[in-house]
Amino acid sequence: MNTRHASSRGAHSRRARMAWAMTCIIALSVAGSVLGACGRIGPPQPPGPRSDFTYNRTYPAPDR
Repeated sequence: MNTRHASSRGAHSRRARMAWAMTCIIALSVAGSVLGACGRIGPPQPPGPRSDFTYNRTYPAPDR
């Protein structure tokens, strides 16, 4: 009977360690993705000259 309790305790502790490890991995992934954008200067800018931007235009277009 003691072997049964010992094996069930071992399985429980393995599950607890696995759950703890998965929690740590998920927490580190979230923290890494959130902190990945830190330190960037200014708002995001699309590449290319400003005349090629297609947003921030008035509607309807002035040429119509």
